[in-house]
Amino acid sequence: MRIDLKKYSWETKIAALLVLCFVLSMIPILGVGVYDYPAADDYGYSAYCHVVWEKTHSVFRVIEGACVTVADRWQTWQGTFFTNFFMALQPGIWGLYAVVPFIMIGMLCASTLFLLYTVMVRVIHARKSVFLCVSMLYLLFAVQCMIDKVQGFFWYNGAVQYMLSHCMALFLCGLLVLLLKEEEKRKRRMVLSCLLAVFTGGSNYITALITGILFVTALVLLAAAGQKRKVVRLLVPFLFFTAAFLVNTLAPGNAVRQEEMLMRPGVIKSILRSFYYCTEYLLHSWFQWTHLLFALALVPFLWEAVKAVGKRFSYPAPLLVVFYSYGILSAMFTPSLFATGIPGGGRVFNIIFLDSLLLLAGNLFYCMGWMFRKWQAWYGGAAEGKENGVSCLERKETLQYLVGILLFGVVIGAMYTKVNPDYFTSTSAICSLVSGEAAAYGEETRGRERMVREAKADEITLPRLRTQPYLLFFSDIEEDQGDWKNKSMAKYYQKEAISGRNE
Repeated sequence: MRIDLKKYSWETKIAALLVLCFVLSMIPILGVGVYDYPAADDYGYSAYCHVVWEKTHSVFRVIEGACVTVADRWQTWQGTFFTNFFMALQPGIWGLYAVVPFIMIGMLCASTLFLLYTVMVRVIHARKSVFLCVSMLYLLFAVQCMIDKVQGFFWYNGAVQYMLSHCMALFLCGLLVLLLKEEEKRKRRMVLSCLLAVFTGGSNYITALITGILFVTALVLLAAAGQKRKVVRLLVPFLFFTAAFLVNTLAPGNAVRQEEMLMRPGVIKSILRSFYYCTEYLLHSWFQWTHLLFALALVPFLWEAVKAVGKRFSYPAPLLVVFYSYGILSAMFTPSLFATGIPGGGRVFNIIFLDSLLLLAGNLFYCMGWMFRKWQAWYGGAAEGKENGVSCLERKETLQYLVGILLFGVVIGAMYTKVNPDYFTSTSAICSLVSGEAAAYGEETRGRERMVREAKADEITLPRLRTQPYLLFFSDIEEDQGDWKNKSMAKYYQKEAISGRNE
């Protein structure tokens, strides 16, 4: 069947091209996931469920075992009951650890698309092709430039604790927008919102804290605007969130864990340091040419979204919005600083990075909208001009602009990946697959798993991993059988002790 491309607008073609680029970029990433295997906390959190599965092969008993794990961890280590439950159900229990990148990337895509569709199509009334372009640009940049790629997509335990929680928060935000905006399906959306509010309140403290701040902000703004009905409607999931957050933070296990932390700067110092680290990481450590490229590529698509809003919104106090966004990102550093004295690790930085991209796009849209309205005020109807009903994406100048950005990205990206193949997630995956590194890692881990399963002795020694692919390797057992990683693996396989040896 022949497809007549001439009947499609350039806007539709650009959207289709971006979707195609994203899908193609996912092939090597998901392909290398075939060689993904558990590590470190994957064993410890799922040990009880693994033993239950080996003895009973009952899914119901495994889920029951996950609840037992949640109760135990709540008492002895941490109160994040939502993520603890899913960490206990680690896919390696059933030999399905290769689905981890599918789950994490799939959840990131689904939650992002849901939120952006809700905001851009249902609220702003932008065209679906514009929504697709913005979404694909965001997802391409987010996946390819993730701060810690292994903890974001390939290490299940860390990804569940942070990436999955982040995705639940995005779903919750989208649902709350629909709950406030539309009357249809209100009861169903209310139930789902309350459920997601409980999940988010029971997740990592960074996601939970930011969700709480957004809840309070929305309630204050709605109350100031005299929207009493919407305040009541939002208050219901907020109460569920608060209850879950209290169960999370008041867990006895949190105090046990805190006893192991030597550096605890206190509340005030943690907040002040948060602003410093936010500036340090956003402007010095993370900001690169890719961020500039991302912002420039968004401009014509966000301009179409601004035009879709038209005169329906005035974009008040843009500087206040920018400072509020900075405050939100700074607050994401606070829980780690308060608990450990450091700004966080790779999996913490991942969700800060993802939110920074969303806020970058949101602030860019808001400031462009403010300038659009000022333009209208200064020049009257001429601001809308002849172009008001025509997409700027159909203009020759815009297409040349986008082609220029594409060529710049390809040339600079090629130079960077030549020096560092791990710079982008897809190129790292391709290199691991082509070089055979991923396959060698898979063979080593499978061989070691066979050794531990076939061993009759209660104390065994396993070879430490020689191959360590950038995307797949998180950590390994140590020579000392008393190391926590060794103990976790021993518990998982029901051995007295496991030690490692270098070969």
